[in-house]
Amino acid sequence: MTTLRKWALAIGLFIALVVDGVCALYLHQFMTYGSFAASSVILPISVMLIGLFDDTNDNEIWLALGTGIVADIYFYGIIGVYTVFLPVSCWVCQKIARFLPEVFCARLIIILLGTAVFVAYSWLIFNMLGITTASVHVLLMSILVSLGWSIVFFILLYWIWGNLAQDYPFLVDLNAYRV
Repeated sequence: MTTLRKWALAIGLFIALVVDGVCALYLHQFMTYGSFAASSVILPISVMLIGLFDDTNDNEIWLALGTGIVADIYFYGIIGVYTVFLPVSCWVCQKIARFLPEVFCARLIIILLGTAVFVAYSWLIFNMLGITTASVHVLLMSILVSLGWSIVFFILLYWIWGNLAQDYPFLVDLNAYRV
C-alpha cells in the first residue's frame, strides 16, 4: 500500500493526461471563440500546481520529465514540447512557490502566466517546424481564449492537485515521518 501512496501523484498525472486528450478531442468545438481555438491545458496546469504546492520535492521534476515524454508521444508523436515545458515549469513553480504567498489568487496568476508561456512556446515550436503557419494575431487571440479556459480548469483542479501533492508526494514515504 505504501508503494501505491508513493506513486499516487504519477497515477494522477496519467489520468490528467488521458482527460486532457479526451477534452481536446470532444470539447474542442466548445473551446473556441469565433475562429480562435483554445489549447487544452489540463496537464500543464496540473504539473504547475504540483510545483506550487510541493516546492521541496525534486523527484517531481523527474516525474514532470517522464510525463512530458509520455505526453509528447501521446499527443504529437514527436518528443519536444511537453518534454521541455513540463519539467521547466515544475522547477520554476517550485522556485516561485518559496517566495509566493500560499493563496488561491497568487497561484492563479502564476498558472495564467505559465499557460500563456506554454501556448506561445508551442506556437513557436510548431511554427519553426512548419507544422502550423498561424500568425501572431491568431496566437494572441488563442492565448486569451486559453486563459479563459485555464481559469475554469484551475478552479476545478486546484484542490485535487493540492491534496494529492501534499498528502501523496512523489516517491516520498510519509510513514517514516509519522509517530
